[in-house]
Amino acid sequence: MPQDNNAKTERVIADINERIKRENDIIGFNTTSSLQGRINHTTELIESFDPAIKGIDAKIVSIGQSINQIKDEIIVLISNAVGVSTVSTCAAGIDVSVCPGIGSTPYQWPGGITTCLLGYATEYYDTVTANSWGFDENSINPFNLSTTVLSSASNTFGVGVGTFLFHTQNNTSYSAGVRVSLGASASCVTIQNEINRKDNEITALRSEFGKYIGVVNGLREQKWRSELERWGIKRAQKESQNEKTRLVGVLTAFTDSTYTSLFLK
Repeated sequence: MPQDNNAKTERVIADINERIKRENDIIGFNTTSSLQGRINHTTELIESFDPAIKGIDAKIVSIGQSINQIKDEIIVLISNAVGVSTVSTCAAGIDVSVCPGIGSTPYQWPGGITTCLLGYATEYYDTVTANSWGFDENSINPFNLSTTVLSSASNTFGVGVGTFLFHTQNNTSYSAGVRVSLGASASCVTIQNEINRKDNEITALRSEFGKYIGVVNGLREQKWRSELERWGIKRAQKESQNEKTRLVGVLTAFTDSTYTSLFLK
């Protein structure tokens, strides 16, 4: 019966329109989203962690920079002690397995720091790195990972970055310079003692990282829980937008004469 079939069509159209209305309520289309209050709450919570996290981060970054400044000072001490010639220097000796000969004299060191010298090794900076989870509502995985170096020798990035921090001793991606062994003369031993003192300073500074990084990562954990909640809400809005798009496509079949002309009467 025509009336029965028309009624069925109207029933489907009414249901789809009601579903679209519900999705619009979640999305916030031409209205305030029913989820907006929770989004505002989590955003305010996330921002409220900034004073504590950024303040402790600044201390952590300053420790890392102090360590790397001391490493720079050590490299200068070694470079100055070794000098640029073979005369009156503190080079401890030559590694004959790597040092080439010069003319008829084998294994002669021409001066300056080269791979020929005993104890030749690269000195690397310490770094403080932030691991960041994306919390991108366009992704079904909120935990997509990226990293940012907060401090190295020549790089300082904004504090408060990332989801959690970690410290890397002697990060091989950041070269500070080269160390070599120093000789046994009195003046060379004096310089080596100063280098040893600075190495001990580095050890002491590194021991400070634990108490600050542990605390700030605890704060960051509480912060990322709010970030995860906000991601979930925004992800729900994104899914509602996708569902609305699908429903509008279904509704087209009931409003376009190309299709309605084929409906059973």
